[in-house]
Amino acid sequence: MKQTYAPQMLKLLNLAGFGMAAWEPTSHNPEVPFIYKTVSVPFFDRNLKVLAQKLRPTCLVAHVRGVISDPSAKVNMQNVHPFQYKGFKLAMAHNGDLADMDKMKFHLLEYIKPEIAQKIEGTTDSEWIYALLMSQMEDPTKDLELDEILPALESTLKIIKQVRKKLGIAVASWVNLFICDGNDLVATRFTFDFGCYADKIDELELGLKDMSLWYTLGQNYGWHEDEWKLVGSAKNANSVIVASEPLSKDITNWTEVPEYSVLYVTSEGDYRQVKIAELDI
Repeated sequence: MKQTYAPQMLKLLNLAGFGMAAWEPTSHNPEVPFIYKTVSVPFFDRNLKVLAQKLRPTCLVAHVRGVISDPSAKVNMQNVHPFQYKGFKLAMAHNGDLADMDKMKFHLLEYIKPEIAQKIEGTTDSEWIYALLMSQMEDPTKDLELDEILPALESTLKIIKQVRKKLGIAVASWVNLFICDGNDLVATRFTFDFGCYADKIDELELGLKDMSLWYTLGQNYGWHEDEWKLVGSAKNANSVIVASEPLSKDITNWTEVPEYSVLYVTSEGDYRQVKIAELDI
């Protein structure tokens, strides 16, 4: 929750809402995650604290939303992440910003299935990315394997790149995505057109640092040595945390994901492994 008001690698306060999708195997209809969203600051959310004491999820996607200080920013429930349309298996959260999204929206409609486009309720670039991603799936309501998710993700990024080129959009845009269905987890660290604008290099370097991606592997997540973290070796890890920045003071067990990469988690029995591949978009 400290990321709402004291993030270590992001200069923006994340005060525009909080959301989570939590999969709990022992709950009623375990394939459907528990969804909680609020536009309030989660640090002071008593309802969230009480619910967290009851939930025992085996998979969780959580997101604190930050917006720029601008009167045009929309702070409402429809814009809070993660996004998951009714009946769809995948939920998605997004860190970043697509420049000139208002220009892109109606060009992206060409690649979004009409029945999915009708589900868009908010105004964020993030939900449009989600709708575009879901449209690259043959059937987003069925259980999807990694070999179906990854090509759809690459297709989504290629379409966005194509539309940006068509419209002449040449501003660095960050697309760090977190995609999960309770079984599979996929995350990207990706920037459109980074390094193309020499006159803005200082601004871009700052932005790239802001949109970092990290992960840690281990066991027995809990209160250890005066902080919440995983312990144990990565070799026998049964848990993985993927985040925009290290979430503990001790960062020795955290690994930074390189730029232009996709991370995905695989399982072998009770053990978890992280694999990383280059995104050639």
